[in-house]
Amino acid sequence: MRCVLTMRAEKELSNLVFEILKETDGLSIAGMVRALKDRGVEAHRLTVSGYLHALADAGYLEVHIVPPTKMFMLKRSLGRTVYTAIGEAARGMSATEPGAVELAVAALSRLLNRPVFLSEVAAMGFTSMSALRQLGKKERADAVKRLEEGGVRVREGEPLFEARDRRDADVGQLLDEVMLSAFSCRAERPRAAVQTALTLDRFK
Repeated sequence: MRCVLTMRAEKELSNLVFEILKETDGLSIAGMVRALKDRGVEAHRLTVSGYLHALADAGYLEVHIVPPTKMFMLKRSLGRTVYTAIGEAARGMSATEPGAVELAVAALSRLLNRPVFLSEVAAMGFTSMSALRQLGKKERADAVKRLEEGGVRVREGEPLFEARDRRDADVGQLLDEVMLSAFSCRAERPRAAVQTALTLDRFK
């Protein structure tokens, strides 16, 4: 049974993209659309393009130009960034993967004072979004407007997520122990200037 891309299917799309790329040596946008269709998800080419480019921007995918198309594949080594640091810390504090992704998203959301992009969840090392709350269309539009006014570029169609359970004490512990002593993360907050990438290399 095939289905159009509903809100629930959008959550499944993020999981399927990773699953499919793990099983291949790389796919074009058209190839990913076909692979998703084979699994019962009818996703528009522009939506799939947005997902793949957002994940590539976050450093989660490699992009190779094979004229006349682009090939997307999983990146083997992400390097150590603020995202991987939060992901590792969240896994260390949580006994389950859903608990870890929820804690990581809650921490990053508090740190950056905004919802978290799909590409950022991926950059923290998580491939399942089932434990998160995806912003609805109106919520996303409001959030995007605020972010763009603050100078944060938002890729068209990229989903935004929040944690359902923010667990303030755990979030505070994670940030205190892992982030506040090592990073100055204000560069990723909404502001007038163009946002910059955060990597541990900048703090050595």
